[in-house]
Amino acid sequence: MKTKLLAVFTLITAFFLSSCAMLIGTRDVDFPLERLQQSLNKRLPFTKRYLGLIEVTASHAQLAFDQPQGRLLVDMDVTMGLPITGKSWSGKLSMSGVIALDVAQNAVVLNDARLDKVALDNLDTAYSGQAMQIGNLLARELLQSVPLYRFKPEDLRYVGVTFAPTKIVTKADRLVVTFEPQK
Repeated sequence: MKTKLLAVFTLITAFFLSSCAMLIGTRDVDFPLERLQQSLNKRLPFTKRYLGLIEVTASHAQLAFDQPQGRLLVDMDVTMGLPITGKSWSGKLSMSGVIALDVAQNAVVLNDARLDKVALDNLDTAYSGQAMQIGNLLARELLQSVPLYRFKPEDLRYVGVTFAPTKIVTKADRLVVTFEPQK
């Protein structure tokens, strides 16, 4: 009798706990722009030689949201130089990407990373095409599908219920991620 009672009690408890996930519903969590800024700054300064000739250093990223387009705008200080000629140019690269959720990585990533603008002081017109190509390579390497923020275990659990990110919305100064309980 005690065994049957214990089994019934266990089943009722399991049913009750599983129904809690349905009662809790979705939750929205704000992620300030500063968190994404800190994550990107961990990868900077970034130095690489492109095309075997041009040395590029990117640093000091500034982030902003383009709400209507759902894009993250990234302005970076950049220096490009040709060590064999002694020429170098400094200025800014403006890049952007579409903010997305990568459920497999439990992360916020950028898709469709692209170079929007190159502004290098005293850049010779002979090198402007190469600067654009390198800027595009840099945008893809630094931004495309690279996690800007990985959700922590505490982001994915709340009152004993496991949640998964399902939707992301940009606001002026933050991301709002919607989490839904997993059944």
